[in-house]
Formats: sequence, structure tokens, C-alpha cells
Amino acid sequence: MKRRTYLGAAAAVALAGCSSTEEAEDDNETNDGSEDEDGDGTPSAAASELEPFDDFEDLDAWEARIGALSPETDRSYTGSQSARLESGAGDDQVRLVRELSEPRDLSGTRPGLAVATEEEADFVVQLIDEAGDRIDFRQRVHAGAPLVQCNFGVASLDGDPDLSAVNEIHLIRWTGDDDKGSVWVDDLRFASAPDVGKVLLQFDGGYETDYTRALPILEEHDYPATSFLATDLIREDDGDEGDHLVRDQVTELADAGWTIGSHSAHGADLTNLSAGRDPESEISDARAWLEDNGFESGARYFSYPLNRYDGASLEQAAANHDLAFAGRYPSQGIAMNPHLCSRVTSPGAGEARSVLDLTAEMGGITALAFGELDDDSEGTLEEAVGHLGELESAGELEVITPADLDESFVY
Repeated sequence: MKRRTYLGAAAAVALAGCSSTEEAEDDNETNDGSEDEDGDGTPSAAASELEPFDDFEDLDAWEARIGALSPETDRSYTGSQSARLESGAGDDQVRLVRELSEPRDLSGTRPGLAVATEEEADFVVQLIDEAGDRIDFRQRVHAGAPLVQCNFGVASLDGDPDLSAVNEIHLIRWTGDDDKGSVWVDDLRFASAPDVGKVLLQFDGGYETDYTRALPILEEHDYPATSFLATDLIREDDGDEGDHLVRDQVTELADAGWTIGSHSAHGADLTNLSAGRDPESEISDARAWLEDNGFESGARYFSYPLNRYDGASLEQAAANHDLAFAGRYPSQGIAMNPHLCSRVTSPGAGEARSVLDLTAEMGGITALAFGELDDDSEGTLEEAVGHLGELESAGELEVITPADLDESFVY
């Protein structure tokens, strides 16, 4: 019987290069970025050229098995066109399939794909081997954003897929009765993933529980973390009203090895701001506060409030920061888009344990992000960090910082 495992936020209940016009060359070259400069099993991003697997300039290699496929010359990420996918009235999905003339070795990689959508949705890149076993890579894509490269994480496995012999690639968007909007895709690539899994620990909003609850747990293991501050909500004195960090507590977190990054000025949804606020000021003002208060290094890093973004917030994140985090799935590869690094937010204890096990087994990069901690989420953090410590001691995982990610795992 095939084993079936679901991973990632979409299944929290279960968890508690070459152009398509060059088929012959395409099936005889790989793009796994496998050169190991340091001899530690970690691919070097600088050592590998991330050539496109398919640029969608010629759609003949693809078959729309469900829904409709057409070229879109008015919207592209690279080249002169993208592929437009539309589901029919009675369809619950749109599915684009490419059968490879020879099996391809895509082991040790993660897909990246430029995607835009009229309706917020998870998009799937599915790889199927010669036996029909498969792996699903997913990412949440938001409406109102341009065609932008997304880093995909691991969502599920069906059977025991052999990624050294991939026969088919499926691009899938599941639809409902009220979200039949178009999806555009372009620039499919496969990025190498570190063999030894990398884990980042993150806390959004700059709540006081970063200091009172999270810091003692992480200090037991000497683990660094990142506190992404809503800078306008930081308190100057312990007597000030509010539940966010006091300025002196921020300094103590930094002294303990934490990265102090930005969650915008107010930590509000940047796609739906109240009158008088805009993504430019929310993002640039927060960066300025960090720089003015001695946190210049952390000012390079950003997390999107509520994991939501649109064209304006993407533009400002790229203009103000070296890395930005939003997403939904674990175990991404080396970042093809450093301003949409994936993460798993507010996991339950079972999900946190599962994604850590997945990252230990498959490698890749996983960010675990928490908000304000209460008794339950503090217990989840404590259990997750304890399990992380066991996996790290076994040499199966390594805890890294945003600076490590930026230095070694970005194309």
C-alpha cells in the first residue's frame, strides 16, 4: 500500500535548464546546482547558474488536461509571453501537464515559478515518477500582485516518489464555484536545496512575550531567533499601555543574539490599510526606526503582516529590505525570490513537529513563525524547540539566522 503523508499548513488537521522549444537539450541537462564548495553537503548558490527549465515561449510541450491554456503576450515575467490558465464552468481545477521524453533527475531541488492570479489560491507544482508516485510542492499566491517568482515548499507525498526519475510535471490550481479567475505562469526553474535542513525561528509583531516567554525557552538551547517589530507600537517604558515590547527589552533580545527585523510600522495588513497610511511609509518608516535605534543589521529583513502582499507592498519590501518572508509551506530551496521567502506560521504542536521531521528528512529551508504567545502557543514552541534540539544534536538540522540565509542561500 502506498503511504500518503500530508505536510504544511494546508493540512494542519492531519498534522495536528532549457526552453520548452529545446526538448532534446532539456532532457539531457540538469539544473540542480549540486556543486558543493564547502564539502558539507550544502550546494553553493554562487556555484550554480539557475537556468530556466521552461520559459513558456512555446506552449506546445504542455497539455491542458483540465481547463484551457493560451499564450498571454501582455503579461510576462521573462521573455515575450506567459501561459494563461483558465478553468471551465464545471471544473474543480485547472491542470497543465508536461510529459518528459526522458526521465529527469530533479532530486535535491525545489521548484520556483512566476505566478499571478485573479483570486487568492494555493498553486501546485507536482512531480510524478515512472511508477506514478508523486510529490506536491505548493505556495499561496495572493491576488493584486504582479507576475512574480515564488519559492515553493513541500506540501505532500503520495507513495515514495523517485525524484531522480521524474516523468511528468503538473501545474495545478484548484478552483471553487466562486473563484474561477485566470492564473498566469512563467519561468519554471528548479533550485537546489541544502541537504542538511536549515531552520529559522521567527516571531511577528514585537510582542512582549518574545522576551517573557520565548527568550527563556530559546536560551536553554542557545538558539537565535528573529523578532519582527511593529515599530510604532514599541513602548518606551514598562508602564506604558500595550502588550508590545519595551525598548530596553528589544535591546536585551539583540544582546542575546536575536535579529531585530521589521513587521512594518503598525503591523497592519498592507493590502488593506486605513486612510492616511500606505505601504511605502509603513515599510520605510519602520526601517528608519530600526536604523535610528541601533538595529541596522536587522533592518535588512522584513515579514509581511498577516502574510499578505500585493504589488505595492512587494515593491516597497524589495526597495527597503534584502529578505522578506511570506508563504505557507516548509522546506523551500535556495531562494529564487528573496522577497517571498516561505514560512510556516502559527503551527500547532503536531504540525511543528511534522515540518521539522520533513526538513530533517528532505533538507531544504523552513521558517517557523509565531505571533504573540499564550499558554498553548508557548507549549507548542517549547515542544518544537525541544524536538529541534534532538534533530540538531543528531546532525539532521541546523538553526540559522536571516543573515545566514541571505549570505548562503539566495540566488
